[in-house]
Amino acid sequence: MIISQANLEKQHPLSVVIKVMKSTWGRLGRFYVLLIFTALSLTLLELLPPMLLKRILDIYLKNGPMDRVWIAGFYYLAASMGSSIFAFAQTYLTTYLGQNILMDLRLLMAEHLSKLPMSYYNRKPVGEIMSYMTSDVDSVNSLFSSGLISGFTDLMKVLGIAIAMYLISPRLCLIALLAIPILFIVAQYFRKNILKAQTEIRKAVGKINTYLQELFQGIRIVKFYAKEDEYEKKFQMPLKEHLKSIDHAAVFDSYFPCVMQTIRAITIAAILFLGARTGNFDETIVTLGSLAAFVDLVSRLLSPIEALSQEFQTIQQAMAGLSRISNFLGESIEEKGEIQYLDSESIKPQQGVGIKVSNVDFGYTSEKLILKGVSLDINPGKKVAIVGRTGAGKTSLMNLVAGLYKPNGGQIDIAGIDPYRLHASDRRKLIGIVPQNTHTFEGTIRENITLRDDKITKEEVEKACRLVGLHEFITSLQEGYDTIIGVHGIKLSFGQSQLLSLARAVVCDPPVLLLDEPTSGMDALTERIIFDAFRAIGNKRTIITISHRLSGVIDADEVYIMAAGKVVQSGSSDKLAGEKGWYSVFKELEDLGWKLEA
Repeated sequence: MIISQANLEKQHPLSVVIKVMKSTWGRLGRFYVLLIFTALSLTLLELLPPMLLKRILDIYLKNGPMDRVWIAGFYYLAASMGSSIFAFAQTYLTTYLGQNILMDLRLLMAEHLSKLPMSYYNRKPVGEIMSYMTSDVDSVNSLFSSGLISGFTDLMKVLGIAIAMYLISPRLCLIALLAIPILFIVAQYFRKNILKAQTEIRKAVGKINTYLQELFQGIRIVKFYAKEDEYEKKFQMPLKEHLKSIDHAAVFDSYFPCVMQTIRAITIAAILFLGARTGNFDETIVTLGSLAAFVDLVSRLLSPIEALSQEFQTIQQAMAGLSRISNFLGESIEEKGEIQYLDSESIKPQQGVGIKVSNVDFGYTSEKLILKGVSLDINPGKKVAIVGRTGAGKTSLMNLVAGLYKPNGGQIDIAGIDPYRLHASDRRKLIGIVPQNTHTFEGTIRENITLRDDKITKEEVEKACRLVGLHEFITSLQEGYDTIIGVHGIKLSFGQSQLLSLARAVVCDPPVLLLDEPTSGMDALTERIIFDAFRAIGNKRTIITISHRLSGVIDADEVYIMAAGKVVQSGSSDKLAGEKGWYSVFKELEDLGWKLEA
């Protein structure tokens, strides 16, 4: 397996943010510029009211005339209103940009998800993957909408206000600035604990999603065996873990603003006390207007600092989800080498194609091989059955022929093409697959057959359904091919679901069909219907049928017997029946009523 080296290095969480923001610059660059302008304007407007207050107290109220006081009051009101307007514009722009960035992040994750190998899905619970795409992305929403961008604006406010305070009184400015390191030391303490608590919350949510996905997937079994109470008790464990992590985070969330408000009150009291002692407010170093303006500026200074601390807290909460997203995006993807494309002129569905499996080794992990030196040589248009007990490696071999995995060793060739390197858009044109467990999607019958591929025409869908014997049933429905089949195909019987899966496999008219336990669990009547459908579609096609019992073999020209990951016997049914070996043993056991999967 070849892994892209670029994906081996885990990315820093913020590098994901930078990458997504760069991707949006082309279409949203003007909004970023407008946001920066809004932030600068908001900073300047924040400085105007305190400076006007100083002028009113020191000049207009002292020396008159009163009309200037009214004019200054009007400017004060206009500055306050302008500040509110620009604050609204900033909120709107940050929300707009944040949602666009989130959309790009989800698209980035979806693209990466499509490139992950099948081995990733084998080891990762579905609920965990769902948590990445939902709750973790939602937690990052606050990072863009009220974290980074608002933090940048508040930082500019702090710098502007600090400069204004220094111009009024350098001594009092120094006292006010002494509160900043105290605030950040306190914020650092809370940051570490909040980040730890938020990480635990994200993990707990992932466990809950994993549990619910497993429960709802098997809800029929749970209901049938009346195991609701047992599952409810089992559900208490992830819920308690989630509650414990929430409580832990709530302790720090509740203490944090209280501590910050206390530091703010002490700072203002200290400035008032020291400022009042510097003079008599007549010919003083600090005038009454200066002190009033300074107190106003300190309040305005501490507000963005508190907001920065709160935004820092928000960022930490988002960083927990962003870190998990970064780890997800750091998952290794497979490099398939040179992608191969199907030559539609040289491959004709009605002629079949040859399949050659040469000395293939394969294992889902490097420690344990499932297939060991397996070789098959299937001529074009032949029907081959692979028979063996459960665990013999039959389905693993089919997955390799389908191109879902890359062999650890050896080679697979279908009409000169390596199925693993075949381009995804050409796969259905070459190979049709009917898995053991049929799967239907929420949607119409037509959508379940085409898998929402607009290139497949209505005529091709109807042709495939006629071929497998499903057309008459579909046309008898009120909505026909546009009938919604419901969750898990609840409106279809088991046999109809199998025929639907077969129509899905042949709708692109592929020359190769892979059938995995196609009649498993069926009654005799349904099995006969399925056999007739297979015979109808099998004309000239190369077909590989996987079965754990000989009675499931459909008109096979050649049979391969597998055991412990190896081909132990092969030949025609008549030839194998006359030999001593695995085939004759299986045949005898089935005649006696034994089941090979036991």
